[in-house]
Amino acid sequence: MIRIPHLSATEAANRLAKFGPNALSEASAHSPLSIFIDQFKNILVLMLMGAAGLSFILGDELDGILILTILILNAILGFVQEYKAEKALSALKRMTVGMVKVLRDNSMVELPSTAIVPGDIIFLEEGDKVPADAVLIEALHVEFNEAALTGESLPVEKNTTTDNAVYMGTIVTRGRATAKVTQTGMRTKFGSIATKLGEITDEETPLEKKMAILGKQLGVVALSAAGIIFGLGFLRRDPLFESILTAISLAVAAVPEGLPAVVTITLAVGTQRMARQRAILRKLSAIESLGSVTVIATDKTGTLTQNDMRVTDVWIAGTAHKVKDLQKKKSAQLEELLEVGVLCNNASLTKVYKGEPPTVIGDKTEGSLLLFSHDVGKAPEEFRDDGTFVEEFAFTSLLKMMTVVWKQGKQAVAFTKGAPEVILANCDRYKIGGNIVPLTPAHRKKIETAFRSFASKGLRMIALAKKDIVWKNQAREKVESDLIFLGFVGIADPPRPQIADAVRLAQRAGITTVMITGDNELTAAAIGEEIGLLKNGDQVLTGAQLASLSDAQATRALTNTRIFARTTPEQKYRIVSLLQKMGHVVAVTGDGVNDALALKQADVGVAMGITGTDVAKEASDMIITDDNYASLVIAIEEGRTIFDNIKSTTKYLIGCNLGEIGAITGGVLLGWPFILSPLHILYVNLVTDGLPAIGLSLTPKQGDIMTQKPRTEKTIFNTHDVIWFIEVGLITTAATLISFTIGSRVDVTLGRTLAFLAIILAQQYIFYDIASRNKTILKLSPRRFPWILLPVAIMIVQILLLEVPAFEHVFETTAPPIIFSVASVALTSLLLIVSELRKKFGRHLYYHH
Repeated sequence: MIRIPHLSATEAANRLAKFGPNALSEASAHSPLSIFIDQFKNILVLMLMGAAGLSFILGDELDGILILTILILNAILGFVQEYKAEKALSALKRMTVGMVKVLRDNSMVELPSTAIVPGDIIFLEEGDKVPADAVLIEALHVEFNEAALTGESLPVEKNTTTDNAVYMGTIVTRGRATAKVTQTGMRTKFGSIATKLGEITDEETPLEKKMAILGKQLGVVALSAAGIIFGLGFLRRDPLFESILTAISLAVAAVPEGLPAVVTITLAVGTQRMARQRAILRKLSAIESLGSVTVIATDKTGTLTQNDMRVTDVWIAGTAHKVKDLQKKKSAQLEELLEVGVLCNNASLTKVYKGEPPTVIGDKTEGSLLLFSHDVGKAPEEFRDDGTFVEEFAFTSLLKMMTVVWKQGKQAVAFTKGAPEVILANCDRYKIGGNIVPLTPAHRKKIETAFRSFASKGLRMIALAKKDIVWKNQAREKVESDLIFLGFVGIADPPRPQIADAVRLAQRAGITTVMITGDNELTAAAIGEEIGLLKNGDQVLTGAQLASLSDAQATRALTNTRIFARTTPEQKYRIVSLLQKMGHVVAVTGDGVNDALALKQADVGVAMGITGTDVAKEASDMIITDDNYASLVIAIEEGRTIFDNIKSTTKYLIGCNLGEIGAITGGVLLGWPFILSPLHILYVNLVTDGLPAIGLSLTPKQGDIMTQKPRTEKTIFNTHDVIWFIEVGLITTAATLISFTIGSRVDVTLGRTLAFLAIILAQQYIFYDIASRNKTILKLSPRRFPWILLPVAIMIVQILLLEVPAFEHVFETTAPPIIFSVASVALTSLLLIVSELRKKFGRHLYYHH
């Protein structure tokens, strides 16, 4: 029973209503109005607005109205995209709320940090981020990193007397503590600087930076073409205003000003889709690396396995037992074993309601020992009420054991648990049949054989020991030596059902999976074989073996090592670094404080959402909310899809723009009148850069995306893409110029009408070429991808619009005879014919990934 005065659920609810959620108010950096105004903060758009104003001054109100109308429609489209992206990214931030252990109604519960209120009693341990300002009421060797507030990176030791204040946003770097919340949300010390935090803008991702550079490069091409057009028009003595307006319109149409918005919305919508698949991206920059991952370095417990741990087997007094049999064979030695497991333990169980089994709060391995006690009919509270806590020596990945000192009456007792080989090495006596006997080499050999037997079944093992001591604040080494070995338990943690399929899927995608675990090598190997990770020729390397190898030797060993067992976090970091030096792009999973090094070093650091400490989450690029390896593989698949969609959308916009530049510039170089009017160019820009581009950005994942090897290009486009740009640019230019030639034999208006129609048709065919990737367009399914119907609709509507007198009057077109329209359709369909031939006979030359 917990005796600290605390809040009831009812009182906490009242305080939550009074003080509000424990969250910092986030002033959006972009209001809807500012997003809309930003659509006009482009020098080319401003020039067009000036041209519209000039049209009104010169008495050409119709052109002025149309230019402004198209600009406003473009701005609305850009606003909708950016606003949707802003909301999506804001929603993603809200998904990363941490969980806190809180005392409510005499029971420890886990709640979202937003539900904490002043007066709550919270429990903090190593790796936790402090959720609110509080004062310590219990502290055990506790230290805090307050760099988030003070900038000082060295940890600060706190106690319950002289320095007992802890603050929101700081990190527990060592020890454990219980604290009473004093302030939440904006009333915290951290909240007082929230305004400044709100002014910090998100940094551009590497992908966004590449896109910005690409946009500028294309802008130079467009402005050069516009300069040529204006210069030649001036030399030909074309009407000055028409030359200026045509040049500006081409520059506006050719510069993919919609590209940043399309990239942002693709990232935002894609990451929301990933979040629904239980993968939350903390840093958008990880998207690019995610699609290039060649190695996944994963933990075992809870990631490959279910993390539903139960003690199934027990070895005590020289004999192995099943837990179900021990319920009928209770003994004094079993009770001693249970006592160590319960008292040397920082987990807790929930209250039992209406016959429901208790659940674990805290570490699942420790929790399994509490459940073991509960299962054999001994409530953990019975042990805790019979004595007083004195001291704790925490588990470390280096020592691989934990000890607590309890006082029972006048006698102090050290209770120790940990890795079997470590505990056995620190014991010199052994309890059997109620007698304590010297631990002889024969006894050690028998116990080690039992270890191997348990491990070969895939069981995790924890050994337990104790000794009576005279407590004089002695050093840890003294307390943990010369122990009495009591026995060990085997904990079943079976693989997750979907893991074997996920490992196979990763292998098909060219991704190697490596297990890095602190567990025994036999236990790890048994799980590895069960899930298909460990195959003939693959080896298991222990941390001790790895430590004995030089970097050159370790690099050679890494080529066929699939499991690293009994490793430390420092060795995990070394493994990741060596894999990267070998040229691999590495995704690493981690949950502990010391995993932060490896998570930061990795190309994609993946923290566990359930078992992960706040420190691990802060160091990560992505959080897997269900701690499941399969979710990471799905996230890689989604990451590939997001990058694929961004690349496809960019290709579409650039391919279309190159066709426009080629056709208009080609006509001028041939000495023809402008083959498209400024209004034609702006209209095409609206139709092309608008809805079809968004449609491509929302393309569902391709069925074969996980049969392709990881992307290795450092740039967005490769040589094959450049060939594709030349191909579609030349065909679009030729089809548009020929269409103009055919029509202009009748008159220039018909020539412009056919060129106008040709360039719109060409861009819809380019859409189908890209949407179908490296497959025939006949494989496109409207049921899977409804957006493929959009280009058909655009083409039909465009042909019908050319028959409408009002459209003819506004855009200075004429209704073309059917034979001429058919000619434009036939000429531009060459894009589809070449596309189909390329995909059938030159598939090795066509890559979108």
